[in-house]
Amino acid sequence: MGNIGRGFFDGFSGRLGNVVGYQWRGRMCVRSMPSHYSDARTPEQLRQRALFKAVVGFAARARQVLDTGLRQVSLDAQMTESNYFMRVNKRCFSMMASGDPSADQGELAIDYENLLLADGPVAPVRFYDLQMVDEATLRVDFEKNPLHRTVRSDDLVYLAAYCPELGAFDLSLPAYRRSNAVAISLNPYWIGREVHLWGFVADGKGRASQSQYLGSGVLELDGIGASASDDDSADVLPEPQIVAGSRIVGSSCDADSGDFVGDAYSSDSLSDGFS
Repeated sequence: MGNIGRGFFDGFSGRLGNVVGYQWRGRMCVRSMPSHYSDARTPEQLRQRALFKAVVGFAARARQVLDTGLRQVSLDAQMTESNYFMRVNKRCFSMMASGDPSADQGELAIDYENLLLADGPVAPVRFYDLQMVDEATLRVDFEKNPLHRTVRSDDLVYLAAYCPELGAFDLSLPAYRRSNAVAISLNPYWIGREVHLWGFVADGKGRASQSQYLGSGVLELDGIGASASDDDSADVLPEPQIVAGSRIVGSSCDADSGDFVGDAYSSDSLSDGFS
């Protein structure tokens, strides 16, 4: 049964005959019910349904990332972030045979390298090699404007991480474009598990750059705790300039100047586990 608000010509919600009214992003919309539905349940239909269900679940787990990386492009396309994600990434998902006899439709296979978690017109940065600050913290240096386009120094740079074993996403605190480095501190429960990493830029208008796949690896690190005093040749890594009010990872504050000062890490302590 449908519910009409302030009169017949106002929007309504619910079903009236074969028409369904609903609200989407503050706008009243209507759609028609299908006039005929054939459920043959062929093997191909079942595979497609299993694939669709798996991709919808994947997009739901990535919601925090998609809300940041796909906000404006999805609005321009008049669809939700999840629907936009599924449209541009449909070639990145497939179902493969599972080793589990109880799994009828197989397991979800993902082309992580070509997966887009963010999209838009914002100028990207050039990400360099991943570095491990400790066993659960990843850091990436970047060149702030490799395309020499007009950019704002206060654009925000993010890292997004995904752990397939846990089916969980995480989004870093943003770092300013001018800081030339960004870090993400992951849940310690992710240690010893495979992690995939992407990076992208967002501006103050909600627009983003295309996400860039940065690699994958297992969160493992040998020789944690080395410092500059342990090795005279240690590299001192400048600390990312995190947006005010955010948590700073692996940094200390100079009591006199109030500036954040990066800790010193031995170059031997940086993991090459990511590729």
